Amino acid sequence: MMMLELSKRDKKFIAAGTVFLVLFSLVWFVYLPAVDKRAMLEKKVISKAADIERMQVLEMTRRQYAKSFDLEKEALEKRGSKFTLFSFLDALSSKSLVKKNVAYMKPFSQDMENSDYRLSRVTVKLQQVYLKGLVDFLVRIETSPHGVSVMSLSLTKSGDKGQFLDAVIETQILALKAEKENEDRS
Repeated sequence: MMMLELSKRDKKFIAAGTVFLVLFSLVWFVYLPAVDKRAMLEKKVISKAADIERMQVLEMTRRQYAKSFDLEKEALEKRGSKFTLFSFLDALSSKSLVKKNVAYMKPFSQDMENSDYRLSRVTVKLQQVYLKGLVDFLVRIETSPHGVSVMSLSLTKSGDKGQFLDAVIETQILALKAEKENEDRS
């Protein structure tokens, strides 16, 4: 077999081609996949960091709900079985000097599904009440140890010169279903 003699120029060309192929192979098969993998991993890290942030927010929300529920449960235990939201609000309206402004008080109860609890609500409408009396009434509701919450408040001006307010206040408490049955039997 006869060996082909290559000129210096051909040898340089083959060497340059080989170096080019090696470099091209390194870039194509090593560097570019590594860059793609890195970009994909960076996206995953960002996504996982966002997931962790959402999980922390959800955990904080869960803790707040658990704390709120514990406070509701504690208030429920302190209230006793004779407590009714309607009579409580009626007594508070007398103490707050808005009793004469009460147009109506509508009670409503709703059992919570798959639970031993029910929501007891009372909607109170006050007509032509002074702001000071209304604020006093609301503060007494919200600061009571009985776990009563104001769920909604609707205000409109009333009177000839708008010096009064009409208010519709929706309040609620968490109560045991057994307490309702005891109330029904009485």
